[in-house]
Amino acid sequence: MSHLLASRFNVSTLQRFNILISTWMLAAQAATAASLLATGPMPVARDSHTATLLLDGRVLIAGGFDGTNAMASAALFDPLTGAWTATGSLHTRRAWDTATLLLNGQVLLVGGSRGTNAYDLVLASMELYDPATGEWQLTQLGGDYRTEHTATLLQDGQVLVAGGATSSTTLGSTELYDPATQTWRPTGNLNNPRYAHMAVVLPDGKVLVAGGWDNFGDWLSSAEVYDPASKSWTLTGSMNVARVASSATLLPNGKVLVAGGTLSPDYYDTPTAELYDPATGTWTLTGALNTARDYHTATLLPNGKVLVAGGEHIDAFYVSYLATTELYDPVTGTWTNSAYNNSLGAGSSATLLPNGQILMAGGVNDYVIEQLGGLLYDSAEGTWNPVATPNAIRNVPTTTLLPNGHVLLAGGFDGTNALASVETYDPASTSFIPAAPLNSARDSHTATLLPDGEVLVTGGSDGVQALRSAELYDPSSSTWKTTSAMKAARESHTATLLLNGNVLVAGGGAGDNSAELYDSSTGIWSTTGSLKEGRELHTATLLLDGKVLVTGGYSSKGYLASAELYDPVSGTWTLTAPMATARFYHTATLLPNGKVLVAGGNGADPSAELYDPATGTWAATGNLITRRDSHSATLLPDGRVLIAGGYGATAYTGAVEFYNPASGSWLAGTTLSNALSFHTATLLPSGQILFVGAYSTTNGTLPCAQTYDMGLGFDPAWRPQIDTITSPLALGTALTLGGSGFRGISEGSSGYSFQSSPANYPVVQLRSIESGCTIMLTSSNCSASTFTSGPVTRLPPGWALATVFVNGIPSLSSIISVMASAAPAMTLSNTRILANGFFEFSFTSTPG
Repeated sequence: MSHLLASRFNVSTLQRFNILISTWMLAAQAATAASLLATGPMPVARDSHTATLLLDGRVLIAGGFDGTNAMASAALFDPLTGAWTATGSLHTRRAWDTATLLLNGQVLLVGGSRGTNAYDLVLASMELYDPATGEWQLTQLGGDYRTEHTATLLQDGQVLVAGGATSSTTLGSTELYDPATQTWRPTGNLNNPRYAHMAVVLPDGKVLVAGGWDNFGDWLSSAEVYDPASKSWTLTGSMNVARVASSATLLPNGKVLVAGGTLSPDYYDTPTAELYDPATGTWTLTGALNTARDYHTATLLPNGKVLVAGGEHIDAFYVSYLATTELYDPVTGTWTNSAYNNSLGAGSSATLLPNGQILMAGGVNDYVIEQLGGLLYDSAEGTWNPVATPNAIRNVPTTTLLPNGHVLLAGGFDGTNALASVETYDPASTSFIPAAPLNSARDSHTATLLPDGEVLVTGGSDGVQALRSAELYDPSSSTWKTTSAMKAARESHTATLLLNGNVLVAGGGAGDNSAELYDSSTGIWSTTGSLKEGRELHTATLLLDGKVLVTGGYSSKGYLASAELYDPVSGTWTLTAPMATARFYHTATLLPNGKVLVAGGNGADPSAELYDPATGTWAATGNLITRRDSHSATLLPDGRVLIAGGYGATAYTGAVEFYNPASGSWLAGTTLSNALSFHTATLLPSGQILFVGAYSTTNGTLPCAQTYDMGLGFDPAWRPQIDTITSPLALGTALTLGGSGFRGISEGSSGYSFQSSPANYPVVQLRSIESGCTIMLTSSNCSASTFTSGPVTRLPPGWALATVFVNGIPSLSSIISVMASAAPAMTLSNTRILANGFFEFSFTSTPG
């Protein structure tokens, strides 16, 4: 920011700098939290900090400047929950340092300043952050004290630190850090000492360094390349414009985009941008920014465009902070103003998250240090694509994602009769294939994917009466077989796969409060505790602790606001706090943070609320944009919930909207091609969502199917690919993946301006197909073709989707079997018979 623009060799500049920083410090003392598509503010306001995307998808914010001094605090942001939490503090206060994610998942901080500006009390120390413990390890840098340097992760896992400044001089020295030995060694000098420069890893593994200030406070246009093989620096073509505090972004075509920055003399910002071509070693001017800026952020989006955000505009020392954003299109070489504007300013960090959104954090705006924390690029863009028409009209069918990636459509209602017909959807051919029919026609039934891969269908109505019967679909033979009948006939009931592999069936029928359990290993039903209130058209959600939350529905009393919890251990139901609104035909979605989102229902009610299992309470979370019931709700891989279709206030609707748990906000999306109600929505391994149902026309009711693509717009060739994966996976053991593209073809950003820590490494997600429970995996070993996680826990047994994200681009998901870990053998010791005939012993148990 402008406080860094002071040349140490220019007295008039220092005078201006002192006036500016004094004004800034006074304003910073009265700083208040700001919002930006709010995720909630960071715990502490800061700028000139580091931001690092961890291997488990969280973002580590460390150090920074609070307007008076460098800081030691650190915080974590979880994009799936939207929550900020404090983590271990640094051993040394520091800002203007660098942060680099190592291949073992730890974060390396190097140098910086612990004083009142970038050149006050410069540091030689480094610290390592361990995400597993949340603690920092302090160690010493092997060479120079330095600030405003660059730190670059090489392909072999070592870190190249180049240039920077001390309190009195500019550095030309460079060093290599080896994480395996935790040692430093020199690796030659830059041809031009420089600080506040840019560094980018090129596709061939070499490192491009460009721009910055030299030892005399002059702006540099020179550039040079480091070759890790020869450990040498070679001058390459110079930029057309000497610049400082600009951005540098590696594009998918292998070229480097440099944009903006400050010029000499008199500190004017430039709107110019240019491209470096590694093949020729030359720079070419490209389209200019619409607004000249420096200390902005630049982020490569999944579609290959570059989003430049915020920064400051300097015109002969007059500083204005920017809230505007611009998009660069490499195809046309032009910039367009983007609509994603807000209170941004300079010195904030921009981190590309696994879901393609960008986390903006901190910074300075109008001389006020920000607590800002928000999602800048919260896109609801997407496209609806028609697929082949289903073979039958189906309202209220069941759709089940099978282990082979196909979708099973069973039963339903065609407007006149309950259906026995079945078909499967093949995502590869986008076609529906007739399959063996059910043994009994049925609608308003349930379908549950069991741990062995079979599908259990229970109850429903045959058009005349509710059914007790149940049957199993075997995907390997594409056949149906009957299994034992339920204790009670049920329709519009719920079926929930429990952690032990059994299925809980509850309610069905306005006055039915019975519940029963299906043992998937024996095929036998047994009664369990009764609901506190009979109900149908309710929802049942498996919570992270293994309990089941049942909400709303219809009873002999009318529509219900009540909610209750089933405890599989005791087999009993307990009332929990009621919802604020009575609901039926609503949806309930387990969010990654463990809360449950209940939305709509009750004759097109617009309200939504969140249930918190930790407190057993409900909280409003804003109204739906469109009133609806009989809609669908789908948890997306990016953690948002897609609400689509349903019955509106007066008619069927095709309206679509997204709920973002990170911000607690609703955002309208692209409308369905056909209005649907009583339909199903199924997340496919491709990341698309299949919608199946029926819609009405002037000529009657017609079958309909369409898929939704979230619209990230990436080239399919950029997508990571899973070739091998651990399946079955026993809980408590590691998941190993093999494939390609686990390191992106280009670099997403993490950090700000020249101190950006590129993020082009794999982040892996597991999501339970039945419950929606979603976790991100830690890793101690990843490469361009492999990923090995730590022990996998907190996921229910059954089938799960495994997805690799790199630079916001998801792989095609692999479907894996997740198995409960084997119970450890228990050893008894100190056994003895007591005088009174009792006996005693000791034993040691293993958690879980």
